[in-house]
Amino acid sequence: MADKKRILFVGSFIPPADGRIGGQYFACRSLIESDLKDHFDFLLVDSTLDSIRVPSVLLRLHKIALRVFRCVRELTLSDVDAVLLFSSSGLSFVEKGSIGLLGKLLGKKVAIFPRSGPIMDDVARSKLYRSYMSAVVSSCDAVICQSDYWRSFFLRLVPEVNQDKLVVIENWLPDSSFIEGGQKVYPQVMDRPLRLLYFNRIEKRKGIYDFLEAMRLLQRENAWVEAKIYGDGSERDNVKRLIAENQLTNTEYVGWLSADKRTVISSFDLCLFTSHSEGFPNALLEVMALGVPVVSSRVGAVNDLIVSGKNGFLVDVGSPDQIAQAVQAVLREPSLLQEFSRRSVERVRQSNRLEDAITKFRSLLSTL
Repeated sequence: MADKKRILFVGSFIPPADGRIGGQYFACRSLIESDLKDHFDFLLVDSTLDSIRVPSVLLRLHKIALRVFRCVRELTLSDVDAVLLFSSSGLSFVEKGSIGLLGKLLGKKVAIFPRSGPIMDDVARSKLYRSYMSAVVSSCDAVICQSDYWRSFFLRLVPEVNQDKLVVIENWLPDSSFIEGGQKVYPQVMDRPLRLLYFNRIEKRKGIYDFLEAMRLLQRENAWVEAKIYGDGSERDNVKRLIAENQLTNTEYVGWLSADKRTVISSFDLCLFTSHSEGFPNALLEVMALGVPVVSSRVGAVNDLIVSGKNGFLVDVGSPDQIAQAVQAVLREPSLLQEFSRRSVERVRQSNRLEDAITKFRSLLSTL
């Protein structure tokens, strides 16, 4: 057997100290544990955040410096053929982009996979950041895009880029994440409260306050609903306080969802995904794969995942009144849930299976 191509892979491989695993960790681990390891020799450099609550900038900078130093050492002293970089936004992209530029300087093939909605906000806020990202996109041999929406973003960012280097690979789930039997069954007439789910980080940019306001509006309208909030983040204590102060009897904060995730998510009728900024949210894939339809804000690749009125509802960012209206539409016509559920599972099964992602990565890495 010929020597395997050696890939310097910078991503998330070690579970965070608090045990709260995110989409980046799942994506990276699923690749190195697949049969890709039979074709490629992965040299891993871990960049997992210590906690879902972002640590101090000084601590992050210290760890970034150590990782960059290690990458420099591996690129100059090890027999590395190519570099694969999984990036978030902000400092994460600056770090991974720098490693990519260094790799190109040393004659290596480089692929970068930016996976975070706030990247767009970073570009809009800073001309320097926009210029830096443009340079990275132009220099790398492949830019992996989470959806057609993101591919269009990079084309707008760097109009002169070789379009063949923009490779679309949507986020993925293992077959075990899909609902057993292929379909969730909903009652044609609701004889109980509509069960609503919030499943995301407890942060302002994730739209948690839009969610709470929508629940307040629904309570004022005496809508027959009950909601549970799963997640953690910097706004957790404030959210608990607001639920109590506003006497939101239809809403309960439960905490981080880790154990028996499939059973818990499957017990809900509708997920309200109210984020202000997203890349291609794994949380959304998880609920759709289990047959739970979604009311979501129009952010990032969600626009490619949900067709409003076909497999869910899309609303404007920061519009709790529209969220409440979409819930009321389902209450008036609960048969929508069955159709939305079926089409949600079909969409994710067709385009977001781990096996298909592995095939695409095998093809991409073979060309580097």
